[in-house]
Amino acid sequence: MKKSYVIKRIIYAFFIFMIVVTLNFFIPRIGVSDPAERYYPPQGNMSEIEYEIIKQVTREQYGFDVSTFQQYVNYIEGLTRFDLGTSFRSGAPRVGDLIAERLPWTLVLSVSTLLISLVIGVVLGTIAAWKRGRWQDRFLLNASTISTALPAFFIALIFSFYLGFELELFPAYTNPNMVSQFDWSPQAISVVLSNAALPILSMSIGGIIGYAQNTRNSVIAVTNEDFILTARSKGLSQNTVIFKHMLRNAMLPIVTSLGMSISGLIGGAVIIEQIFNWNGMGTLFLEANSQNDYPLMMGIMLFLSTFAIIANLVTELTYVLLDPRVTVGDKR
Repeated sequence: MKKSYVIKRIIYAFFIFMIVVTLNFFIPRIGVSDPAERYYPPQGNMSEIEYEIIKQVTREQYGFDVSTFQQYVNYIEGLTRFDLGTSFRSGAPRVGDLIAERLPWTLVLSVSTLLISLVIGVVLGTIAAWKRGRWQDRFLLNASTISTALPAFFIALIFSFYLGFELELFPAYTNPNMVSQFDWSPQAISVVLSNAALPILSMSIGGIIGYAQNTRNSVIAVTNEDFILTARSKGLSQNTVIFKHMLRNAMLPIVTSLGMSISGLIGGAVIIEQIFNWNGMGTLFLEANSQNDYPLMMGIMLFLSTFAIIANLVTELTYVLLDPRVTVGDKR
């Protein structure tokens, strides 16, 4: 891998990050003269002077007592210290602390979904490609058509109703005490797995079919390549041809799909978390939006955007490692 390519991709990623930071700061302030106005306490029996003093204290607390440009400079300075600001919630908790509290619970769903989708999808896609034209292949194509018409939230509602309420195989809603009572004991882990079953299943179906379809198409594309025909002519076993030669050279589109999935790993479960009342990042963002807590919304959006930028950067560099012929913007 060329160092110049790596440096260019890192600089480009940093440039995109700064654009995201700038938009993330200024967009919530469009048309707002005093962002902290709704958090001033009611005037009641206070005099106008006392009320103005309270408002000024509130502005100073959240840093709104300076110009917008100075607020932007302070915001950038805070980011260099990994400080995402202060939430408008009672007690003025740090935005980073609120995100850190909810992030692990979103990762429980997202990482599990990604691993299940990737492993099962690649296996099923390879089988469908090897059995091209047979029932395995036709089943995958039909399943792909159906999954396209059924969004994940609709599948989640069906599972919640039938597997949760009707059959009572898994909890239809998350146990509200699951987070506060979690202590890494076998019983607590069992409760988490039970409550996470339906959300993971709801999100995994589309992911499995998506990875399977990409794998099938990629494997079929290399089936008649010269190196595959040579491997077969040498009398290599079917498994060796599939996994050592065919699947390995069909990985580039799969890596691209994986990178796109990772970039949306954390923010992609907003609706699913809401359906099952799962206390993750998605639920936290909806709470911040309903309470007009825009410092928290800004922190969540910046966190998700940064995660996506890093995931895309890693994907691009991994792509080059798998295929050194890829030299975007560089001469060979």
